[in-house]
Amino acid sequence: MSAAPTPEPSRPAGRTWSDASPAEVRAALAPESAAEFDAQWRAALGRAAETYDLAVVHACLDAWRRVARVTATAGGADGYRAVREQVTTALETGATVGRPPAPWREVRVQLGL
Repeated sequence: MSAAPTPEPSRPAGRTWSDASPAEVRAALAPESAAEFDAQWRAALGRAAETYDLAVVHACLDAWRRVARVTATAGGADGYRAVREQVTTALETGATVGRPPAPWREVRVQLGL
């Protein structure tokens, strides 16, 4: 038996970002991300209209749901920008963001495995 999904930040109880509508996703994004979402969403809809295949639309929405979740978890647009800046710096310098990775043996102990 699996546990019920934990509600995500800024989502009503019982709702996760995995079921967020395109409008809900867009509303959660930073303005610069919303503009990028709009362009990608329209392109995905256009491709779907040409191919009669909604897979590209679903893939686009799933990708942006992750961005919306990170934005909400980071506390909004400013928090998202800070996270993005940290990740960009880490990728450029090879630095670790957050906690340094733990050895697998230690992770298993922490999880009680």
